[in-house]
Amino acid sequence: MDKKSKVKNFASLLFVLYLIILVWIILFKLQFKLSSMDHVRIVNLIPFHYTNAVAELFQIREIRDNVLIFIPFGVLLSMLAPKMKLRSKLFIIFGTSFALEVMQYILSIGVTDITDLITNVSGGLIGIFLYTVLLKSVKDKQKIDTAISIFGGIIAVLFSGLMSILLLANC
Repeated sequence: MDKKSKVKNFASLLFVLYLIILVWIILFKLQFKLSSMDHVRIVNLIPFHYTNAVAELFQIREIRDNVLIFIPFGVLLSMLAPKMKLRSKLFIIFGTSFALEVMQYILSIGVTDITDLITNVSGGLIGIFLYTVLLKSVKDKQKIDTAISIFGGIIAVLFSGLMSILLLANC
């Protein structure tokens, strides 16, 4: 197996791991027990709507977090499907975000919010843009993909270690 195939296989593994973590973060709010979660079924179809100043401050942090958590989606998707059109990548990101929002409503484990959909897709778009800029500036896809895979692998190991510690602490 050549280096290019190894990097692509590792990036595919990272993408699957990322999606699992994404579901855990969005649906289960980093909880280890479903009984620990708030069971609410609310739908907000008004983008960036806040009920008061405290909610606004919380929402600003949530907006930032939603954008940040979807940046790797755009980067990894661009890395794994470099020939895919932007429209198709955005449709996949939108579809994933929409599915997660619907699942929150169905499972009654969070607020289904149009703002989340907008910010998630924005984060994915930023990830696509960052990957494109890196590719144009370095001009060596293999080097970029290898560096992203190594960085992603380090983050995955650190995150897994942290989650293991938290899991053991909650037992």
